[in-house]
Amino acid sequence: MTRRLNFAYLLSLVLMVSACGTDTGSGDRGSSTSSQQTRGVTITTSSGIMPEDSRFSLRLTDAPIDNLSRVMVRFTAVEMKRKQGGWSRYTFDTPQDIDLLALQGMTTADLLVEMPIEPGNYKQVRFLVDETPMANWVEHKSGGTHNLEIPDGGSKGLKVGQNFTIPQDRLINFTVDFDLRKAVKYKKGSGTYRLKSKMRLVVDENVGVIRGTVGSSWLLGAGCSDANVDTHNAVYVFAGHNVVPDDIDESSNTDVEPLTTTPISYDAASGLYLYEAAFLPQGNYTVAFTCNSDLDDTDTDDILPFFYTQNVNVLVTDTTFLKP
Repeated sequence: MTRRLNFAYLLSLVLMVSACGTDTGSGDRGSSTSSQQTRGVTITTSSGIMPEDSRFSLRLTDAPIDNLSRVMVRFTAVEMKRKQGGWSRYTFDTPQDIDLLALQGMTTADLLVEMPIEPGNYKQVRFLVDETPMANWVEHKSGGTHNLEIPDGGSKGLKVGQNFTIPQDRLINFTVDFDLRKAVKYKKGSGTYRLKSKMRLVVDENVGVIRGTVGSSWLLGAGCSDANVDTHNAVYVFAGHNVVPDDIDESSNTDVEPLTTTPISYDAASGLYLYEAAFLPQGNYTVAFTCNSDLDDTDTDDILPFFYTQNVNVLVTDTTFLKP
């Protein structure tokens, strides 16, 4: 059966305050104190010097996973690692429980807001978590909760390695995208899941978003995994134009990997099936649709059917509409 993806609109735009639900003001001239600053955080540094004139905010979002309805992680601290080995540590007086699966599209959770930090070049962000049993857990769509293991999460943490710079006397806003489709693994026969460090870090002022719609008739049919219009539908986003889409396959170093994936969900207000791939760095992308996302076992090389591909340009300062 040949199907065509109906893009009512595809657009890229600068992230605005109303879109994130928080003050994004990346690059704003800052001071050492702020009424918006996260409270209940103890700051320590390897140098013993308390930072004053530069600040950062750190928000979380995620790419979804099939079959789970909640992915709860209990964060205890965040570390920002400098290139020269120094670090700044932000320890929560009360651990922060966050449902990562609730953070899709433009939805984010503030973890740290307008926190002081030493300016300079950094190479890594580490998220430390509570490792006690059931401190981190998942809920299956069919019912039941399961422990979520995060190996060395209380000592080494979940790491995202990426070079970035904290300028002097500035506020920089970061978003970390937890790709749960890649990160969460079921340990067969154990009843337990495991969370790996599969994340990417972006500066909010340098990214855009792709939005679109998919006709409901194309979410059904003999080629789909089932006849339920609300299941196993996803859009995969690949870096570059004219990419031949492929599944997520960590067992191979040669296959094309999606930068992110996003679900297709029914919006009652508009009566449309919508998707939203957010926090994409400015550049060229290929988007591809599948109604067989349940077939994507990230540990193996699978034949995953894609029914449509489209080239998209994501721009930060312009808004571009692609009509069907």
